[in-house]
Amino acid sequence: MNVNDVGAACGRDEIREDRGRRPLLQIAIVAVSFCLLLPDARGSELSYTFLDFQSLDVTVDAAGSQTPVPLQTVSVEAGDGDGIAVGGSMAAGEHFYLSGGYRSSIVDVRSVVSSPLTTVTVDNQFDLTLGRLSLGYLHPIGETLDLVAEVSYESVNYDFGSVGGENFDLDDSGAGALLGFRWNPVPAVELFAFARHSPMAETNLSALEFDAGTIAHAGLRWYFFEDLGVGVEYESGEVETTTISIRFGFGNLPW
Repeated sequence: MNVNDVGAACGRDEIREDRGRRPLLQIAIVAVSFCLLLPDARGSELSYTFLDFQSLDVTVDAAGSQTPVPLQTVSVEAGDGDGIAVGGSMAAGEHFYLSGGYRSSIVDVRSVVSSPLTTVTVDNQFDLTLGRLSLGYLHPIGETLDLVAEVSYESVNYDFGSVGGENFDLDDSGAGALLGFRWNPVPAVELFAFARHSPMAETNLSALEFDAGTIAHAGLRWYFFEDLGVGVEYESGEVETTTISIRFGFGNLPW
């Protein structure tokens, strides 16, 4: 490869990175502009200072293949799994909050090692971890509905191990964004839905890279005490997740 080829390749990489950032920038601009144009309203009774403990049921739609040595191909296909997670939020003034979460799951994976001599199938498991830190802005609409927007830093790690010299491990991080609402039509019930843009929403295991995408997240929570509730949530995407959670709220603290 000559100098001109290297320059052209670098230019293509910069264009791809720029295209990857554009959806995030557009979402952030729309979210902030939309919230700022809304009229002021009295705040809802929803708390933004809480701690969640979660149980996860996941289905991962990811597959890929490699040729680690000549004449030998290793293919992997992810499946179902389960895990645990912890998350929380802390109010920071009247309209802002800080939030974060960490998920850890063990997921089934089927590996097929093929060579001219034989084909071997190995059923195994891999570790999937996701982390997220966010700065959120809330805008109340009436007394029971809050619109929320977030900017976030996200990280994802796939740890497959190896059965035939291959390496499908992936580890990356980047900036994301979220836009949605929280609504409590009656004091004991909360409904919520979000659209989240993530730089690691889709996985290409053959190329060992992530692609950006949008993930839908929705659920409901029932508070059997004022600051203690249980929730059921669903998140779409390549890592499809159903969550059962228990929330410990701490009210609307003065800071």
